[in-house]
Amino acid sequence: MPTTARALAFVAAEHVGTPSSATEESDAAEELGSDAVGTELRYGSDGKYDGDMLVVAVGRGMDKTPSDCGVETSEYLAGCVETDQGMLMWEDVAPESDPGVVYVSVDKGDTTALLFYAGPPITGDPRELDMPVSTDDLFAIANDPRVDVTTSQEAVDAGAGLPFWHDPRR
Repeated sequence: MPTTARALAFVAAEHVGTPSSATEESDAAEELGSDAVGTELRYGSDGKYDGDMLVVAVGRGMDKTPSDCGVETSEYLAGCVETDQGMLMWEDVAPESDPGVVYVSVDKGDTTALLFYAGPPITGDPRELDMPVSTDDLFAIANDPRVDVTTSQEAVDAGAGLPFWHDPRR
């Protein structure tokens, strides 16, 4: 069954808890090719603060995503580590402008899962930071077999009824 943004939001919420909101995310999905699907989840949003952002995207293309921790990734990243679970990359905090971002990329054969998480200040290797969504959580989502361009009927059905889903077109 083809995956949906709502199915990805359902699976991510199973791993890290119910978000304040979730919506379709097309920017991250674009990096993964034309058949890519993505979702953006927000945690801790209170009206004044947009909350922490977790993006989960899957697709078949790797046009703009790095395939290893080579020289081309080191120009804009503070760190990049290839692990047994996938690739972990991060940008450090830029005071008064950007809290930093943690990226996880998992090669699933013909497809790639790409996640990024922003909100808490990233001041070094995110595996050593106390973050609401840990790198272990990110890898658990990315490596979940339902996070792919095809998924289970259960994930699609559960995603269709999410109470926290927000459709900006309405």
